[in-house]
Amino acid sequence: MTRSFFILAIASELVVRAASAPDTLLDRAGKRVEQFWEQFSAVSCLEAVSQTKLSPDVKVVARKQAAFDYLILMQLSGDELTIEESRLPQGKPQGKPRGKPPNDSDRALLSTSGFATLILILHPLFQPSYEFSPPVADNLVGAGLQRVHFQHVRGRRSPSILQLKGREYPIEWQGDAWIYPLSGQVFRIAVTLQSPMEDVGLRKLASDVRYAPVQLKGMLGAAWLPDQALIEAGTARQHWKNLHTFSRFRQFSVDTEVKTEAPRQ
Repeated sequence: MTRSFFILAIASELVVRAASAPDTLLDRAGKRVEQFWEQFSAVSCLEAVSQTKLSPDVKVVARKQAAFDYLILMQLSGDELTIEESRLPQGKPQGKPRGKPPNDSDRALLSTSGFATLILILHPLFQPSYEFSPPVADNLVGAGLQRVHFQHVRGRRSPSILQLKGREYPIEWQGDAWIYPLSGQVFRIAVTLQSPMEDVGLRKLASDVRYAPVQLKGMLGAAWLPDQALIEAGTARQHWKNLHTFSRFRQFSVDTEVKTEAPRQ
């Protein structure tokens, strides 16, 4: 069976901001992430996934590609945010391990999901779980961007969990976010583990997610939605790298039709 690493954002303690609070970069980013929450939950898209297993000398051992009709549902209930992902396969998966029977393909690969929502680290509900460094200009990634480093506060509720073999493990992320200072729009967020999760044999887990403007029908202005998410994971003996790309966004709707008929005699 395919090994699975799934991250699920969960809400930390609620934050009540005073009306007179200063308009900082994190404030602006938080407002944009609130918009992301609403917009990403209202669309479906095509998700292309490339799963790769690498050898110790970084050569490809196995590879599989697949495409899905992707939909995500995010709901806040009390102080917890639940995320559900729906994937409907498009066509047949392609690829198999080199030198191994086709039925060994899934056993060699890693299934990853949930990483497109890492931007929620900057949501006002989740920011108290992290310490943020002062923003610095970073033109290496993109002109006019500000880079903010963050680190999980030990003892605080983690906004992400790892689901592995039916169990859940809190994730303590550290990383950087690249933000447009005037709008507060998040262009990129990259995370890695603060320390290896030796209790589950996970020595490395990192993700680099980029967002891009998408014009949706009937919407004024562009919605910033996931463009791609690169995930890399490693144990003492295995190394995986998965790439998720998102395209063909469309507004999600449910059509219902009710028919009434006269009762039969």
